[in-house]
Amino acid sequence: MKKVVTIGGGTGSYTLLTGIKNIPDIEISAIVAMTDDGGSTGVLRDELGVLPPGDARQCLVALSEQQEIVRKLMSYRFQDGGLSGHNFGNILLAGLEKVTGSFTQGVEVASDILKVRGRVLPITDCIATLHAILSNGDNVTGEDTLNQTNFKENTIQELYLDETVTINPHASYAIIEADYIIIGPGNHYCSILPNLIVTGCREAFAKSSTKIIYIPNLTNKKGHTLNWTVADYVKDIENYTGKSADYILVNTEAPSKEQVEAYELQEGDGVLTQNTTPHDTRMVTESLISHYITPYNPKDSIAHLRSFIRHDSDKLGMVIQKIIHNASTPKESILLPD
Repeated sequence: MKKVVTIGGGTGSYTLLTGIKNIPDIEISAIVAMTDDGGSTGVLRDELGVLPPGDARQCLVALSEQQEIVRKLMSYRFQDGGLSGHNFGNILLAGLEKVTGSFTQGVEVASDILKVRGRVLPITDCIATLHAILSNGDNVTGEDTLNQTNFKENTIQELYLDETVTINPHASYAIIEADYIIIGPGNHYCSILPNLIVTGCREAFAKSSTKIIYIPNLTNKKGHTLNWTVADYVKDIENYTGKSADYILVNTEAPSKEQVEAYELQEGDGVLTQNTTPHDTRMVTESLISHYITPYNPKDSIAHLRSFIRHDSDKLGMVIQKIIHNASTPKESILLPD
């Protein structure tokens, strides 16, 4: 049984976990960031003093073996009344934290209810506020603010949390004991790195003999990573983990014309992540893109921030299964079935 840890948050983790949860002979631990302070999650965090439940909820739904109606219930967002804008799953997790006295324990109870295949672990049990120091000396505070800020003129020089934000011992143990750690895909500064900068995370990587699989984003985020290449993402991730990636999953298929047009209307040129180092022997190159276009939802307050170009869960799952079960196979022979 191989121990597989995923690190991320948001839609990226949902996509990845949906793809890998049925891989045989693996034990999944999904580690998620705890810095989200926007939307329903942010309101619950501010008003109730709970940890942000949104990313954990998405992972629970992705790994759930429950009936579809329960999965839909966990993702249901109220449209009217005092609960308008709130997600049912977020409210459930907030309530479970209050009842159990711990967000981690609350997630464990939710896992039993949803018949989750694996574990969902918050990277920390501490209230965490994300900070970014810019090249002009300004300090941007809060993940939601950072997510919506354009850093074109003044780039991010440092991303940090308070020193008191320490790694959840369960997450640390999972990293140390993992056979494989999968990082990404997801919002680089708001979903991925907030995990890696938690005090104790780098130390856990240092103690681990794990193989690292990194999934760079298909697209760059305007104002954050515009014109970044695969190599740029890899370099930054390795800087934070202190370890080299063993496998880098790179998409080879272009998005459809409709996807490009929909995305560039929002983001402009330079949004597609280019691979400028195709001869890197760590790269596993395959078609990994989904051609499904998410319908625009006018009731979604952050619909304008969501990506139209995403990875395909099934394609990711098949490639990762090949890697895990053929670890001694040269990377160029790790191919998807026709």
